[in-house]
Amino acid sequence: MTPQPHVLLLGMQFPPARGSGVYRIRGWANHFARRGWAVTVLAADRDYWYQRSGVVDEELESTVDPRVKVVHVKVAREHLVNRVERMSWAHANFPRLWTKSHQLGRDKIFPEVYSPILPQFVARGAAIHALHRVDLVFATGNPYTQYGAAYRLGRLLRRPYVVDYHDPWTLNPLTEADVFEPGSPQLVWERRIIENAALTITVNTPLADWYRERYPAAADRVRVVENGLAEDVVGEVPWERPPAGRPARVGFVGTVRSDLPLEEFLDGWALARKEPDLAEATMDFYGYLGFFTQNEDQIRRRLEADVEGVAYRGPVPQPQLADVYATLDVLAMLLPSSVYMTAGKGYDYMSAGRPVLGIHDPRNHTTEVFKDYPLFFGVPAVTPEAVRDALVAAVRAARAETREQYETCRAEALKHTWDKNMAPVGEELEGLIRG
Repeated sequence: MTPQPHVLLLGMQFPPARGSGVYRIRGWANHFARRGWAVTVLAADRDYWYQRSGVVDEELESTVDPRVKVVHVKVAREHLVNRVERMSWAHANFPRLWTKSHQLGRDKIFPEVYSPILPQFVARGAAIHALHRVDLVFATGNPYTQYGAAYRLGRLLRRPYVVDYHDPWTLNPLTEADVFEPGSPQLVWERRIIENAALTITVNTPLADWYRERYPAAADRVRVVENGLAEDVVGEVPWERPPAGRPARVGFVGTVRSDLPLEEFLDGWALARKEPDLAEATMDFYGYLGFFTQNEDQIRRRLEADVEGVAYRGPVPQPQLADVYATLDVLAMLLPSSVYMTAGKGYDYMSAGRPVLGIHDPRNHTTEVFKDYPLFFGVPAVTPEAVRDALVAAVRAARAETREQYETCRAEALKHTWDKNMAPVGEELEGLIRG
């Protein structure tokens, strides 16, 4: 083993990609670098993200530790093209034959649409190892094909590998039901991956318990690493009590997805604006509209419907989050209602020191995350009436907030930075490597 451990991080969605998982991947890379490890990341090439989402986040890319080496792989993408003018000649002229050939690849390589990247990542990982010995392979999904690549590399290089589940693969966290039928290739592969992994990591206790129950042979190797605050990016948000007489300012900051309770929230917003506390109040949405360009129009139409006081302000680079938070009195956190879901932006919201609305079923794990946050306003059920009541209570709290409350909120956020949340597993992995 080299004196300086070398971790190979399989993170296709590494900055400048955008998406809910990109912050966690960046967090792991920076954490390993700060531990003094050599870090090499296998990521998708920039053109891939331009084609998939139409934009990249260069400001977020600038926050990656300079010691992290990023190797961009020109990943296969023809299987994701659905517009004829962008297809290859074979795909456009023989679509059925082309689709069958791709399905054959999925059957032979890995049961996911991203299966073509598995041999690419394995070949590139082996080449990196030949030049600089790899001590640990670490894969964080999705795509889940990266876990298959980690398994293959672990066997090929005879090195331990770790899989980090930002999102579950075979469990639908929204319905809380299995995605695949018993005996499916996906379940066979996941069992193989998890039972041979040095560790399986996930984002909250309910998910960890699910993995332990599903894969008892690996139960003692399942760990929880919650998402965290990137304090080096968000920074301290200036505090000032809202001036008396000024209309309240409420905001959502994050990816505006179609699975969020937008209908219930906007209906509740319309009810709340009839209350004196929210007279002339504004509700601003900041963020990308979905993860891919094909989702934008549907979401935009809903946000730009005729609801008074509501406006869509566009995306915000993460380094500018503090500036946006400073303009808002209340932060609205809209989430799917599931015990397995946790807000990736939750700790960023905490760091603003503002009242936070939790628009999700109380069973959502984010309720537990905010249990010690003094200005959290959840809803007993996701209904317009409950949303209205929470909005009124949060706006009143914002107008009465003290400097001491703000400092308490900030202190709670700083308990949960990426480094603090990742440190216990980081130490365990270092012991595993050096042992």
